[in-house]
Amino acid sequence: MKKMAWAYISFLYSTTGIFTYFFFVAIAFGQIKVVDADTIIFNSEKIRLYGIDAPETEQYCYVKKEAWPCGKQATEYLKNLLKNVSPHSLHCKISSKDRYGRSIGVCYIGDKNINRNLVENGWALAYREYSRDYIHNEKLASQNKIGIWQGEFVEPWNWRRGVRIYEAKKVGCKIKGNISSSGEKIYHLPNSENYQKTKISPLKGERWFCSEKEAQANGWRKPKINK
Repeated sequence: MKKMAWAYISFLYSTTGIFTYFFFVAIAFGQIKVVDADTIIFNSEKIRLYGIDAPETEQYCYVKKEAWPCGKQATEYLKNLLKNVSPHSLHCKISSKDRYGRSIGVCYIGDKNINRNLVENGWALAYREYSRDYIHNEKLASQNKIGIWQGEFVEPWNWRRGVRIYEAKKVGCKIKGNISSSGEKIYHLPNSENYQKTKISPLKGERWFCSEKEAQANGWRKPKINK
């Protein structure tokens, strides 16, 4: 009986060990996905990188008044940074949750602080409203004119509020999205009657569109034709 009991106990420890092994292997070899330049998904957990704010994916910056997709470039930079990183070498220190349910944390590749790396390479700003950790790194990026610092940009937190730098159009986007004095959103094509005299004021919420479909999807309509 004693031999059978010991054999049973040994079997349990052995089985538990196997399950434990596979459990930790599953965690270590989870997936890494980049949502945008300051948000990742790691092991099914959405993590907002603490203390930084990066350009939104659809945000444009300007070099000599020429628009370039800095938001997409910032996201690509983070993707390339994590491209060949094995999940077991990435770890994040989570400090809290935000109002959207995302975890807030600082992530590392080995000893490399990803949050700091994004700021010092000019692809994110120090988010002073929540942290002063990366102000020095931001100053270095600004001095070196790298990333978004190579030209002009709106801080991401202001861009989300609708602030824009110029009455400038994105490359190839020529449809004017005007807002009338009565609040009507009307778009004008380059061959329309009022196109030339229509001015775009981003501070009023007016904008450029690349297609009629995009304008209509955002609530703008064609001008009414007077008969």
